[in-house]
Amino acid sequence: MRLLAAVDLGSSLEALVESARFLQGGLGVPAQVLHVVPSPYWEDLARRFPHLAPQVEELLRLVRAEVEKALDATGLPVQVLRGFPAQVVAAEALKSKLVLLGRGGEAPLEALAKGGLARYLLHRGEVPVLLLPRALTGVRRIAVGLDESPASLAAFRVAEAWGRALGAEVLGLHLVSGHGGCCFPTYLDPGKLSVPEVLERAKAHLEALLKATGAVEVSWGEEEEDLLRLAEARGADLLVLGSKARSTWRHRLGRMVEVLALQSPLPLLVVPEAAVW
Repeated sequence: MRLLAAVDLGSSLEALVESARFLQGGLGVPAQVLHVVPSPYWEDLARRFPHLAPQVEELLRLVRAEVEKALDATGLPVQVLRGFPAQVVAAEALKSKLVLLGRGGEAPLEALAKGGLARYLLHRGEVPVLLLPRALTGVRRIAVGLDESPASLAAFRVAEAWGRALGAEVLGLHLVSGHGGCCFPTYLDPGKLSVPEVLERAKAHLEALLKATGAVEVSWGEEEEDLLRLAEARGADLLVLGSKARSTWRHRLGRMVEVLALQSPLPLLVVPEAAVW
């Protein structure tokens, strides 16, 4: 298995490569760079105009060769493939332990393309995906967004494994809100309790599920962004969320992934419910 850094030639290339190098050393898993040449348009053109097929094929060959030459400078193993990028990356992800993706970019088209690829992989829910708005070159504290779902508990276990490998502290963060908020606690009735009682019982409930004492901080929060603010306030270098991508129950942490995947300035690791590290 490998760490798969799916790159284009845009502004996020260097950050992805730096992150892949760091995680390769820290996690002890070899990293590989993947670039997909988006060839379907040109291949369709060659089928529609057969007399252009030799020139199109030669163009794609030259592009692939130039991209391989440019990416060889990263010092990591390089794979350059042709096809529809989302489908090719998804297929290669099945042979990987983790996929690294740049998030956003300087140009609107670059940001749109990367966002679409990220959503496609997250919705498939087959492999952990690390979304990188910037390079990840050191981790001292890992924050995990928690609720009582199996996806959340799986994310915490993966974060623990990363913490051991990287020498980082792991902190579980749990939000509680009232009716209509992002994180209404279905496992107790906050209407009959004071806020301190709600927070205390929520903490005890989560720590019992995790079988860990002192590993969870519970805070009041009405919006998904409150989790991000809490993680930043605690000095987290990495935020981890569990994904319910294959569940029809879209509530709380599923919504967390949808919101924070687009907004988090922290590197965000999204862990599918069935993932084991």
